[in-house]
Amino acid sequence: MDKEFVRRYSVEIPKLELGENKDKFDIESSFFKAFENAPVQEGNIQVDAVINKHRRFLDARFKFKGQITLHCDRCLEPYPYELDFEQAVIYSYDEELEFDTDEVVLIDENSPYLSLFKDFYDFVVLQIPLRKVPPEDLHKCPDSVLEMLGLKEKEEPQEETEAAEEEEPIDPRWAALKKLKDHL
Repeated sequence: MDKEFVRRYSVEIPKLELGENKDKFDIESSFFKAFENAPVQEGNIQVDAVINKHRRFLDARFKFKGQITLHCDRCLEPYPYELDFEQAVIYSYDEELEFDTDEVVLIDENSPYLSLFKDFYDFVVLQIPLRKVPPEDLHKCPDSVLEMLGLKEKEEPQEETEAAEEEEPIDPRWAALKKLKDHL
């Protein structure tokens, strides 16, 4: 990743004041393309960051709002997927500090930058549903795909199916079973 990309999604720790600091980040399609084999290639997300700086750690809260483009598992057509979630992380210089959360990341005390791009990527990717089939009001798969998957009956004219049934000769072994079925 180039330096400009890393710096765009980083925070300069020495410039943070003790207490609350706010920042905004824009995640666009170019962000996802920087990652090899990313499950998301298009999106537009705004991240509002609130970072509380303490002497030995940073308490960060990120609010993600926007949308990404996913591909339907049935027909592979793209559709928009809305994101609106929050994530909290504590970046600590001291591994012996105890926190009441699992989201603790150890950082180097001598590093002037806190790089957030990998965390942002992970947070967004974890929001992707396992089964990507959108509601019908958002995206409707083509009828041909639904028929092929057996999720929709093929619509054939009624007259053709009745004529086809009459034309086919019935095997005499099955004819007896058909008579039994008709009597039931």
